[in-house]
Amino acid sequence: MPIATAAAAVLAFGCGGAGESADAAAAPEATGSASDPDLSAVYAVEAVDVALLEYAIGMPSRLPAGPTVLRLSNQGFEMHNLKLVEPASGEVLWETESDVNTGEVRLVEIDLAPGSYTVVCDVAGHDSRGMLMTLTVEAAPAP
Repeated sequence: MPIATAAAAVLAFGCGGAGESADAAAAPEATGSASDPDLSAVYAVEAVDVALLEYAIGMPSRLPAGPTVLRLSNQGFEMHNLKLVEPASGEVLWETESDVNTGEVRLVEIDLAPGSYTVVCDVAGHDSRGMLMTLTVEAAPAP
């Protein structure tokens, strides 16, 4: 399988709810405000930012092959998910373990193989509204 999950969710912060996965961690209180989670640990990790919006996916269209940490950030007002799909076969190669709640920031680690993939959010037809893009994963140059 070209894309394998190394860890379904390494760390998750954000809004909880009935759909919250078991791997979501409770956010520690921020200094000075009990209502805002302290996301400093999430943003300290070197990761590729993936903004989930209405109705777009904000991320680079080209990434290097190999282990990669994605920082999923639902900046919209609806729940979203993320899937990497093999375009020719339609096979889902990787997907979020659960939907990403509004305001949630989640780190996931995946191993990207060289090739071209479709990245999509398929919650309630979001893909047909623009949450669909092509990701090209490039092999490392030969030394």
